[in-house]
Amino acid sequence: MKIAIISTMEGSPWGGSEYLWASIAEKALNEGHEVFISICDWSISHTTVKKLKDLGACLLPRPRFFKPLYFLKTVINCVAKPSTQQLLSLLLNYPTVFTCKPDVICISQGGSYDVAHILGLRQLLHYSGIPYSIICHFNSDSSLLSQVKRKSIYQFFKNAKFVAFVSEQNYKLAEHHLACSLSNTIVVKNPVNLLDHSLVPFPQSSTPSFACVARLETFYKGQDILFKSLSSEIWRERDWQCCLYGSGLDEEYLKLLSRHYGIENRIQFMGHINDVRSIWAENHILVLPSRAEGTPLSLVEAMLCGRPAVVTDVGGNADWIEENNTGFIAEAPTAKHLNIALEKAWLDRDNWQQMGLKAHNYAKNNIDERPGKTLLNLILNSVKS
Repeated sequence: MKIAIISTMEGSPWGGSEYLWASIAEKALNEGHEVFISICDWSISHTTVKKLKDLGACLLPRPRFFKPLYFLKTVINCVAKPSTQQLLSLLLNYPTVFTCKPDVICISQGGSYDVAHILGLRQLLHYSGIPYSIICHFNSDSSLLSQVKRKSIYQFFKNAKFVAFVSEQNYKLAEHHLACSLSNTIVVKNPVNLLDHSLVPFPQSSTPSFACVARLETFYKGQDILFKSLSSEIWRERDWQCCLYGSGLDEEYLKLLSRHYGIENRIQFMGHINDVRSIWAENHILVLPSRAEGTPLSLVEAMLCGRPAVVTDVGGNADWIEENNTGFIAEAPTAKHLNIALEKAWLDRDNWQQMGLKAHNYAKNNIDERPGKTLLNLILNSVKS
């Protein structure tokens, strides 16, 4: 079968949302299917994409930025040869996906409503008649839709074979935004980037070390909220350190902010680390101050390694963390609420190792060992139905 995958992610070359569609692609290639992947041009150098190409995937890179001269030439050509489908194909960065004539298309959205902002893609799917499924990752209370976009997204979801969300909360949030029930939705689980799911020995350092494992993009990941919480007088008097793992556009801002709050000697910028288990060999607890999420891979990976977590109640975080058992939940992504959760964690720090063991057992019993296979089967069965 010919399977096309469209990733709508454009804000950064790679992110946690990309591993799920990549696992589908890898499984499909291993089973002998043809796979076509439409991604932004700056993503093709990622090691995961290179691996898929080596396995036989056909990459269809598209430019990230709008090109006025190309747009003008397109309009002139289409005026000379008017055709609705031709016009849409040329105006979009996605024509090669449809000229490959796939049997089915899987659209992976880094958010939940990305396609609302992509000119004509919904119409092109409609005119082609190719069956499609959707994966939705990030969602947020602030993802407000206009009436026009609300109607178009509802129709886009309704016409899909299925719409997969990576957390129950984000699925319910989508229904809230659309003001209707969605009958063709499922909740799926992200893959984890760990081959070894065994416990990582708990660090023996007497200084508690927080780890924040996330892209350095404060709009989504909220590291600025964490810095504000840790800058209070009570935290200045305590012995702790906080290590940030990841890279991103806000690294310089966060370094300035740590100096502004006078906590630069407590904050360490570690960069992106591929070896997840090495992170947890040095740190005692995960802190995710996210403003919005899907279900963060870093949370599940930390739990598998045997670490509790302090998280905000967004996305799938509360699906994995049980208060005072496997971690602590801030009711909202604000410094005030995060500080309450951090305080609870600090006062219970003698139990972190035991909580980490419970987190490990919960994660081990609840992950999907083969999420790519799970979704591939759903995609293949949806075409047959």
